[in-house]
Amino acid sequence: MKGRVLIVEDYDDWRDLLSGLLRREGHEVNAVETLDEARKYVDRTKDLDLAIVDIRLVETDKNNEDGMYLLAHIKKKQAFTRVIMITGHGTMETQRKAFRKFQAFDFFRKEQFDSAEFRKGFREAIEQAILDRQAWKEKRYMDGRKFEMWQRDNKE
Repeated sequence: MKGRVLIVEDYDDWRDLLSGLLRREGHEVNAVETLDEARKYVDRTKDLDLAIVDIRLVETDKNNEDGMYLLAHIKKKQAFTRVIMITGHGTMETQRKAFRKFQAFDFFRKEQFDSAEFRKGFREAIEQAILDRQAWKEKRYMDGRKFEMWQRDNKE
């Protein structure tokens, strides 16, 4: 399945590497450098399947976890979007926080970008987002159809 992906990474080299990897797989990719650009993209985009977000961006907050707050923003605005957190400085505590507090889909260190595990992770994330969104749309459609049928049956 081909998906719509947002990459939020402040370093050009990592951003280009990820963009190229995902584009070669056929995904529509938007790569941004800053938290502000990412928030604006999330707010105006529909059906974002995957966001790959660096935990630490150059424009850091005092805790150096801008990406975590962006993850929370994405979860609020894009219910079906899966978020993979990335870092070059991750600790087990940071990883736990990403999963427990912010419900990240997965977590990788930057050195893992060229791994089969990373490829499998982003493919699964995109597929799951697309399938969950489609199931929700079909349920809404069917719920609407049931209501229409109920109305029609009660008019007779």
